[in-house]
Amino acid sequence: MKESVRDFLRQELAMTEHDIDNMPPGLEKLVSSRLRRYKIIAEVTEAKYCVAGCKVGDKLVIGPGSVVNVEESTCPLCIGALSPMMGRLHLMWDRIAEGVDPNGAWLRHSVCFDPGLEKGGLGSVTFKVYAEKIA
Repeated sequence: MKESVRDFLRQELAMTEHDIDNMPPGLEKLVSSRLRRYKIIAEVTEAKYCVAGCKVGDKLVIGPGSVVNVEESTCPLCIGALSPMMGRLHLMWDRIAEGVDPNGAWLRHSVCFDPGLEKGGLGSVTFKVYAEKIA
Protein backbone atom coordinates (compact mmCIF):
# COMPACT_ATOMS: atom_id res chain seq x y z
CA MET A 1 0.00 0.00 0.00
CA LYS A 2 1.29 3.46 -0.89
CA GLU A 3 2.51 5.57 1.98
CA SER A 4 0.19 8.41 0.88
CA VAL A 5 -2.81 6.09 1.35
CA ARG A 6 -1.50 4.98 4.75
CA ASP A 7 -1.08 8.66 5.72
CA PHE A 8 -4.66 9.40 4.68
CA LEU A 9 -6.00 6.47 6.70
CA ARG A 10 -4.00 7.55 9.76
CA GLN A 11 -4.78 11.26 9.54
CA GLU A 12 -8.31 11.41 8.16
CA LEU A 13 -9.80 8.25 9.65
CA ALA A 14 -7.56 7.88 12.72
CA MET A 15 -7.02 4.25 11.70
CA THR A 16 -4.48 2.28 13.68
CA GLU A 17 -1.43 0.68 12.07
CA HIS A 18 -2.81 -2.72 13.04
CA ASP A 19 -6.09 -2.08 11.22
CA ILE A 20 -4.31 -0.62 8.19
CA ASP A 21 -2.15 -3.74 7.99
CA ASN A 22 -5.25 -5.95 8.21
CA MET A 23 -7.38 -4.25 5.57
CA PRO A 24 -8.78 -6.65 2.97
CA PRO A 25 -6.80 -6.67 -0.30
CA GLY A 26 -7.85 -3.99 -2.75
CA LEU A 27 -9.81 -1.91 -0.24
CA GLU A 28 -7.22 0.87 -0.26
CA LYS A 29 -8.38 1.83 -3.75
CA LEU A 30 -11.53 3.28 -2.17
CA VAL A 31 -9.48 5.95 -0.43
CA SER A 32 -7.22 6.64 -3.37
CA SER A 33 -6.52 10.19 -4.44
CA ARG A 34 -8.47 9.49 -7.65
CA LEU A 35 -11.74 9.55 -5.70
CA ARG A 36 -10.91 12.94 -4.24
CA ARG A 37 -10.58 14.34 -7.77
CA TYR A 38 -14.25 13.76 -8.65
CA LYS A 39 -17.67 14.81 -7.51
CA ILE A 40 -20.81 12.96 -8.46
CA ILE A 41 -23.92 14.87 -9.40
CA ALA A 42 -27.46 13.55 -9.23
CA GLU A 43 -29.55 15.91 -11.34
CA VAL A 44 -33.35 15.84 -11.23
CA THR A 45 -34.67 15.05 -14.72
CA GLU A 46 -38.29 14.35 -13.73
CA ALA A 47 -40.25 15.36 -10.64
CA LYS A 48 -43.93 15.05 -9.88
CA TYR A 49 -45.58 15.79 -6.52
CA CYS A 50 -42.30 15.50 -4.59
CA VAL A 51 -42.97 15.96 -0.87
CA ALA A 52 -39.34 17.00 -0.28
CA GLY A 53 -39.61 19.71 -2.94
CA CYS A 54 -37.22 18.35 -5.59
CA LYS A 55 -37.66 20.11 -8.94
CA VAL A 56 -36.35 19.44 -12.44
CA GLY A 57 -32.83 20.85 -12.69
CA ASP A 58 -32.08 20.55 -8.96
CA LYS A 59 -28.81 18.80 -8.14
CA LEU A 60 -27.42 16.76 -5.28
CA VAL A 61 -23.64 17.01 -5.29
CA ILE A 62 -21.68 14.23 -3.63
CA GLY A 63 -18.00 14.70 -2.97
CA PRO A 64 -15.27 14.86 -3.17
CA GLY A 65 -15.52 11.62 -1.24
CA SER A 66 -18.79 10.22 0.02
CA VAL A 67 -20.23 13.33 1.64
CA VAL A 68 -23.15 15.35 0.26
CA ASN A 69 -21.82 18.80 -0.56
CA VAL A 70 -24.65 20.92 0.82
CA GLU A 71 -23.07 24.17 -0.39
CA GLU A 72 -23.17 23.07 -4.04
CA SER A 73 -26.42 21.09 -3.86
CA THR A 74 -29.68 22.76 -4.89
CA CYS A 75 -31.95 19.77 -4.27
CA PRO A 76 -33.46 19.13 -0.85
CA LEU A 77 -31.71 16.26 0.91
CA CYS A 78 -34.21 13.40 0.83
CA ILE A 79 -33.43 9.99 2.28
CA GLY A 80 -35.95 8.41 -0.10
CA ALA A 81 -33.83 9.67 -2.98
CA LEU A 82 -30.40 8.83 -1.54
CA SER A 83 -30.99 5.19 -0.65
CA PRO A 84 -31.87 3.95 -4.17
CA MET A 85 -28.97 6.00 -5.53
CA MET A 86 -26.31 4.19 -3.47
CA GLY A 87 -25.79 1.38 -5.98
CA ARG A 88 -25.01 3.86 -8.73
CA LEU A 89 -22.65 5.82 -6.49
CA HIS A 90 -20.71 2.70 -5.54
CA LEU A 91 -20.48 1.64 -9.17
CA MET A 92 -19.10 5.05 -10.15
CA TRP A 93 -16.66 5.16 -7.21
CA ASP A 94 -15.37 1.73 -8.21
CA ARG A 95 -14.86 2.86 -11.80
CA ILE A 96 -13.01 5.99 -10.64
CA ALA A 97 -10.82 3.93 -8.29
CA GLU A 98 -9.97 1.58 -11.17
CA GLY A 99 -9.07 4.51 -13.45
CA VAL A 100 -12.03 3.91 -15.77
CA ASP A 101 -14.43 6.60 -17.02
CA PRO A 102 -17.19 6.74 -14.37
CA ASN A 103 -19.65 8.12 -16.90
CA GLY A 104 -19.36 4.97 -18.99
CA ALA A 105 -21.42 3.02 -16.47
CA TRP A 106 -24.72 1.81 -17.85
CA LEU A 107 -26.65 2.46 -14.62
CA ARG A 108 -26.98 6.22 -14.96
CA HIS A 109 -30.47 6.96 -13.62
CA SER A 110 -31.99 6.57 -10.19
CA VAL A 111 -35.60 6.87 -9.03
CA CYS A 112 -36.66 7.74 -5.49
CA PHE A 113 -38.52 5.26 -3.29
CA ASP A 114 -41.93 6.85 -3.90
CA PRO A 115 -43.39 5.14 -6.99
CA GLY A 116 -45.82 7.97 -7.82
CA LEU A 117 -49.62 8.13 -7.94
CA GLU A 118 -49.91 5.67 -10.82
CA LYS A 119 -48.29 2.95 -8.70
CA GLY A 120 -49.79 3.58 -5.26
CA GLY A 121 -47.49 6.33 -3.98
CA LEU A 122 -47.64 10.09 -4.11
CA GLY A 123 -44.77 11.70 -5.97
CA SER A 124 -41.75 10.47 -7.85
CA VAL A 125 -38.36 11.87 -8.78
CA THR A 126 -35.86 10.61 -11.35
CA PHE A 127 -32.19 11.59 -11.23
CA LYS A 128 -29.48 11.41 -13.88
CA VAL A 129 -26.26 10.47 -12.07
CA TYR A 130 -22.89 11.52 -13.51
CA ALA A 131 -19.37 12.40 -12.41
CA GLU A 132 -17.39 15.59 -12.93
CA LYS A 133 -13.67 15.95 -12.50
CA ILE A 134 -12.78 18.64 -9.98
CA ALA A 135 -10.56 21.31 -11.51
